[in-house]
Amino acid sequence: MTLMNVLAYITIGLIIGWLSRIISKDRGITMFPSLTFGVAGALAGTAIVYLFDLAGAAIYAAVGAFALLFIVNTFRQDDPIFTDTEAI
Repeated sequence: MTLMNVLAYITIGLIIGWLSRIISKDRGITMFPSLTFGVAGALAGTAIVYLFDLAGAAIYAAVGAFALLFIVNTFRQDDPIFTDTEAI
């Protein structure tokens, strides 16, 4: 794995973290943690690919970033993303 590959996976994580923040708006985590978790998920997905010697590291980087952001947004303590906050 070269430095350019690592930078590409970090960029994928940053883009997915940014998109997560744009889509979830006020319901999700704030921008900096969203970007951080996106990068962490992308690097974890890439590490799994290289560990098991699979192909398609960029796809697994995206899947890892999506998965980690979904888990963080779903199970956070203060305001989970899948709860109804509007009073009827």
